[in-house]
Amino acid sequence: MKVTFGNVQFGKATLGSALFYAVNVTVSSSLIGLVVDRAWASFADGPWDPLLYGESSDLIFPAACLLVLTAARLILPPAPRWKAILVDSSLYLLTLLICYGAGSLADGEGVGTAFGGAFFVALLSLFTLQLPAAWALIAWATGHLDPTAPRGEQSPASSPVGSLL
Repeated sequence: MKVTFGNVQFGKATLGSALFYAVNVTVSSSLIGLVVDRAWASFADGPWDPLLYGESSDLIFPAACLLVLTAARLILPPAPRWKAILVDSSLYLLTLLICYGAGSLADGEGVGTAFGGAFFVALLSLFTLQLPAAWALIAWATGHLDPTAPRGEQSPASSPVGSLL
């Protein structure tokens, strides 16, 4: 999908490729986190009760992450693979923090409690292997994105975001 606004072109990966990439990363890492969370909780003297995806509001994160990662691959300029991995990994973690922090604020908790709760969920996501799985899937899946144009025709300068990266 290409959208032209003046002389600036957006759309550095095909829509289908970017959507498949985002679904693969988001759904797979969320399922890994869910399975490991339930496995930890299944022990009689397990370290915790199941915490991830226990409420319907917990499904906001996968939906938001799907949108953020798809938009990132469509809008951001082509970059070396290592840079795309760093950007998308950071976006995944930032989306996780924002979704759970905003959810806590919406439940009426204070800013400090919401901030701390969001980082607690991020730490929990490390223990349940959701974040490491997401980072590994991002590293793998960035190599399978289909660009919209040959590399010679793509330039980071063709996007207003290119100067930031």
